[in-house]
Amino acid sequence: MTIMDRPGGGTTPATAPAEGQPASSPPAGPPATPAPPGAPSGMTFESLAVVGVIFGVFAMVVAVFAVGLAARAADQANEAARDGAAVASAGDPGAGVTTSEVSLVDFAIEPADLVVGADSVLQVSNDGAVEHNLAVDGVASDMFDPGGSGELDLSGLEPGTYTMICEVAGHEAAGMTGTIVIE
Repeated sequence: MTIMDRPGGGTTPATAPAEGQPASSPPAGPPATPAPPGAPSGMTFESLAVVGVIFGVFAMVVAVFAVGLAARAADQANEAARDGAAVASAGDPGAGVTTSEVSLVDFAIEPADLVVGADSVLQVSNDGAVEHNLAVDGVASDMFDPGGSGELDLSGLEPGTYTMICEVAGHEAAGMTGTIVIE
């Protein structure tokens, strides 16, 4: 072992290099390889993965927002349909025949309150998931499967206030009722 002088005084033990080794050798390990030509500098798999995750989260937020907008639009359309009353159709105006739309849903009649003229016809549609019909003071429509529709002719009823019901067992008790005024 040899002793070497340190700057500022003192000595430091030093070891002689091994036989066949130069006095100062580079650190052990593989030599550094340069990046291939045209390779982006600084882009690693990890940085690309982070960008992908951020993009994915953004896409999910946009999708949730879009679904929310679609649900809101559907609710507004249903509310507008519920609020609509009688809709006059292309009947013979001289005869006073009007057509009104009524929707049967699980378990409601929409609109629940309806005012129609004498000799009216109701366009009835089953927008529910089970079979329904519409009856007014003994005058009843056919039974409609989900998605089905038809007419209920009220021309035999005198002017007055009547109750509309669904005649399927239990549906009236579940709330499928409404009031219709024939003028």
